[in-house]
Amino acid sequence: MKEIKYHSLSNEVKYLIHKDARLEKLFKMKEEIIVNINENYFESLAGVIVAQQLSSKVASVIYNRLSNLLKGNITPEYIKNADEVELRGIGLSYQKIKYLKSLADCVLTKEVDLSDLNHLSDKDIIEMLVKIKGIGIWSAQMFLMFSLGREDVFSVLDLGLRNALKKLYELPNLTNQEIEEMSLNWSPYRSIVSHFLWHAWDSQI
Repeated sequence: MKEIKYHSLSNEVKYLIHKDARLEKLFKMKEEIIVNINENYFESLAGVIVAQQLSSKVASVIYNRLSNLLKGNITPEYIKNADEVELRGIGLSYQKIKYLKSLADCVLTKEVDLSDLNHLSDKDIIEMLVKIKGIGIWSAQMFLMFSLGREDVFSVLDLGLRNALKKLYELPNLTNQEIEEMSLNWSPYRSIVSHFLWHAWDSQI
């Protein structure tokens, strides 16, 4: 696990404000964002599957149970050979077990090659990952940001990002298409905007 730090006074943020002055308010709300990057790609994708439709707290509990069950070996081989009854016993649904097994099979058969992703474009990685049952575009985009540290990702599929942007701009009726078009103006640093949007109102919680 490594950290990436984004500071509100960085040159990248200055560029973003120049491109979209409305973002200045956002970057005044939080001085620094620290993003934890999980460079174990298989573990990261397994975690994405476990977390689907769960609160972060519940997802963390079940993921820790999975790790304990497999004695810390969250690998394609261990997932493939894991007993389904035992996986159900730690709180995984039949559907998520199916997805985890699909992930393991895709990696073991090299249908999905996680060994060298740095030379691939964001688009190529998304197209590869959505071959896995249980991994959609949103999940693939989160993988780009939180496992590869890619800086030009904005997911209009993310409800939290959409709501934060509407609140920031005071435009509650923005459509997904309008938000997508806005985000293109922030390239090549859309991920930085995403991270600040997710944490903009932390102090008010």
